[in-house]
Amino acid sequence: MKKGIIIALILMTIGFALVTATLTINGVINLGFNKDDYDIYFSKAIIDGKDKSREVIDEETRKKITYETSELKTIGETSILEFEVTNNSRQYDATVEIECVPKNQEKFNEYVTIKSEMPVDIIKAQSRASGTVTVELKKSSIESISEEFTCTITATATERDDNPEVLLAENSCENIPIPTLDEENKLIPVTINDNGEITKVSKDNSDWYNYCEKRWANAVILNDEVEASDDGETIDMSKVESMFVWIPKYKYRLWNVETTNENVGIHTIDIEFDTNDTTENDGVSCKTPKVSGDIGECSNGEYMTHPAFLAFGGNGFWIGKFEVGYKDANSAEDAKKATGASTNIVVKPGLYSWRGANVKTFFDAAKEYKNALNSHMLKNTEWGAVAYLSHSIFGINKEVTINNNSLYKTGYADLTDTDQNKLSGQIGDGANFNTEWNTTNGFTASTTGNITGVYDMSGGAWEYVAAYVPESSKDTSGFITDELKTLNAKYFDVYDNESTMNGSTKMILGDATGEMGPFSNYQDGDGVNRYHNRWYADSSNFVDPLYPWFIRGGYYSNGVIAGQFGFNRNTGAGNGGDGFRLALAPTN
Repeated sequence: MKKGIIIALILMTIGFALVTATLTINGVINLGFNKDDYDIYFSKAIIDGKDKSREVIDEETRKKITYETSELKTIGETSILEFEVTNNSRQYDATVEIECVPKNQEKFNEYVTIKSEMPVDIIKAQSRASGTVTVELKKSSIESISEEFTCTITATATERDDNPEVLLAENSCENIPIPTLDEENKLIPVTINDNGEITKVSKDNSDWYNYCEKRWANAVILNDEVEASDDGETIDMSKVESMFVWIPKYKYRLWNVETTNENVGIHTIDIEFDTNDTTENDGVSCKTPKVSGDIGECSNGEYMTHPAFLAFGGNGFWIGKFEVGYKDANSAEDAKKATGASTNIVVKPGLYSWRGANVKTFFDAAKEYKNALNSHMLKNTEWGAVAYLSHSIFGINKEVTINNNSLYKTGYADLTDTDQNKLSGQIGDGANFNTEWNTTNGFTASTTGNITGVYDMSGGAWEYVAAYVPESSKDTSGFITDELKTLNAKYFDVYDNESTMNGSTKMILGDATGEMGPFSNYQDGDGVNRYHNRWYADSSNFVDPLYPWFIRGGYYSNGVIAGQFGFNRNTGAGNGGDGFRLALAPTN
């Protein structure tokens, strides 16, 4: 047989029928099939020992593999396809069957044996299964023969009683990069009880954190006059200056490198913790581009080290647990300061967010805060890293609840945590509509759904991030062009100056902008066209030369368009609704 055999492997996904239950008292309850959650696709294809995933898996649907076998010349010679099927659903398992049918049954029966195998009959939710298709030559041919056959995998949804808590990527909490601390600079490890009580722990305490249980590592910096506490000692909040949450270095599976993929919307983001940077491995992984508008050699389905972990060279970074507050401010108006220094920074719950300063003021204060710990104003890619981790099995895995506190107090949450309340646009007055961080409802505003996560990523104040379009004539950030050029590039994400408001193709992969597409436009109250994304309809207005600085997360009254995947833009000027967030990147 001189020519290869053309093979099509097709994945059919079938949902079960609508179930209707009739009750004597309450009438009819309709139980519907949630098609949006039923996400089954090919995630890998290896042909004769070579990974050909990128070449043979249909990029748009990921439900078809088409390839040609190698030439089979010797009796007994085989060509083997090894494939992997991922069930990304959280609500449904899937029963699977595979059947291969030649186009010309008689010729195949004479010359070739086809054997297809899937070792499992059911693929559990949030797991993977592998299979093989083996073509073996059983009779030699004196003429070139090229034939086709089709294999069909039928995957039928089956019901579950609960959502799985297993890790899609075969990962272990043992792989999580250890948090980098600096007790000399009073960055000390702590645990936080559900009531908000803070306790000093040893960094070697095995129960300090557990990301597989959605308990993220926390640390605090104490006030200057306060001595470090002993292990096991409770730390009064009055002794704490700032609170931080550890974001460990990871790689994630790409799903929308072109910004227009309509086949994979809201889903559990597949994350693997790894201190090593990904390299080019066709169909498996890619080198992180880190450049606006550049996807490098990356393709959907491949793993990529998140760019937030590359600039400072550490194994993770600390993000401020809350928006930055203004020290000793006694009201929302008092915290709206056009000037300020690092000594004014405080990061705790229940404070008034520092707003009203331009980006340069925020940036300088953050950079001077703790130089020894590489303190800096949070970047756009760092925001993206936290947002993606929040929407993995290590985090809340849904949109966080909005902080609708109209007094710009940190760490608050919408009282009801209902979509209806969010859509209604109700705004809080500090008491009537929202609750504090250390309450059951308050936990829904955290990236973990518990008290160990990051707060204020939806609502509160919009947050300026260190990310901009260069050389804009409309830049009112307080920086001058030459000053931005001389600052170390690790402190900023720089975007293409040809970016437009709906130009999310100029994203930096990992920044939680373009990958949340495709985008839809709507008209605001002033009749201006705006954009929102497919991830919870969060605001999605990209930077451009007219509005060159990114802001993230939304405003307390933004309702449905606020969220950890929301982004907007401004000129960089001081604004009463715009604050910022602190980050630390210690490497010792």
